[in-house]
Amino acid sequence: MRRILLAIVVLAACSGGGADDVTTTTTTPTTTTSTVPATNTTTPPPDCPPAPYELTYLPSGVGQGDFDSSTLEPDVWTSVAASHTTFVPRDDDSVAIALIRGTLPAVDWPGEKGEVSIDGTRAIAGPHPDGTWVVGWFEAPGERCDEYSMVFYPPWNPADVEQVLAAMNRVGG
Repeated sequence: MRRILLAIVVLAACSGGGADDVTTTTTTPTTTTSTVPATNTTTPPPDCPPAPYELTYLPSGVGQGDFDSSTLEPDVWTSVAASHTTFVPRDDDSVAIALIRGTLPAVDWPGEKGEVSIDGTRAIAGPHPDGTWVVGWFEAPGERCDEYSMVFYPPWNPADVEQVLAAMNRVGG
């Protein structure tokens, strides 16, 4: 019995006492919140200058007279922001050609395409299902203003399109 009593005393001594010996630690997590500005401050790209090409051949009835391009509604070919479009009119004040600096053709065309040379630069040309003839090319170093599209609005004889392209000359920057 002595042993049981001794065991109880030892057990009580080792347990060390009451509830005040318990330590509780509470940690509060920290949160970092960042605020994103409500407005976007990206600047649009600068406008490209006019294309540095001269058209030394135009068929009869193209390129004559005055033309007010501000009355034109931009289309899928000419409505690219920051590009520069030079319009060439017909005698009847309709658009014959749009030469666009600052973009390759805005849409791909499913028709046949051929390779042509524009003042020594490789270009792709072909008819589009909407009735236009489309040409696209780029020059080194390949910056945005080194990309070109040319659109021939109907009606066009394919031989005249080819002749206009063959007679184009680069005349500056």
